[in-house]
Amino acid sequence: MATAPAPAQWPALNGRVSVHVQLPDSLGGQLLELPTRVEDSGEDRLVVAAPSFTGDLHLVGPGLAVTVSWASERGRLRQDFVVGEVVRRRVACWDLVPVGELTVQQRRRYVRVPLSGGLRLLPVPGDPAAPAVAAPAGEPPAPEEPAAAAFIDLSEGGACVRLRRGAWPAPGRLVRAVFDLDGGPVDQLAEVVRAAPGAGGAGEHDDLVLVFVEPVAAADRLRRHVMQVQIRNRRREEP
Repeated sequence: MATAPAPAQWPALNGRVSVHVQLPDSLGGQLLELPTRVEDSGEDRLVVAAPSFTGDLHLVGPGLAVTVSWASERGRLRQDFVVGEVVRRRVACWDLVPVGELTVQQRRRYVRVPLSGGLRLLPVPGDPAAPAVAAPAGEPPAPEEPAAAAFIDLSEGGACVRLRRGAWPAPGRLVRAVFDLDGGPVDQLAEVVRAAPGAGGAGEHDDLVLVFVEPVAAADRLRRHVMQVQIRNRRREEP
């Protein structure tokens, strides 16, 4: 049981949170976003149900750095923690100790609106997550070709797109997202943070979540587009 009140900004008991864990290169190097819930909290600790992932038995232990994020009325809140202890209560739990300040990410960066149309995902030279490509002796490796994708939705801070399964963009990879928006070109660096089988399509496509890497040169146009779509949608809903 908690012996002192938890900070008021922390999520409540049973509140839904996401734990972000950076895998080492030996386990693929991906940045995982793991949904879980709050089991307990106190003045100097936050206890969450232990999320499972490939490699967790080898990686998770005291001192592991994680970031926890959750939704609030102020926007999306984030805070850095380290695992203080892995314990078994009613369920396996991580006792997390805060090591960073609470930060607020503006809600508008996470408001997504549907978007039709295509885009190209281009490889980024020097991407540390790119696999080594073998080539015949004396020949340079074949470059990765741009991947054609289709928008599902868009926000100021990222996008969800659909592309053919087996294409090179995968979680952890950097891409250049190139597309037209409201009559103007956008060429934005992004990171692929999540992939899941696309709905329908008989398993032929994956849906990728892209997070734009700062700075976002087209932020004003993205924000304006999202706001305009929201205004149009509200007008349609008005009696």
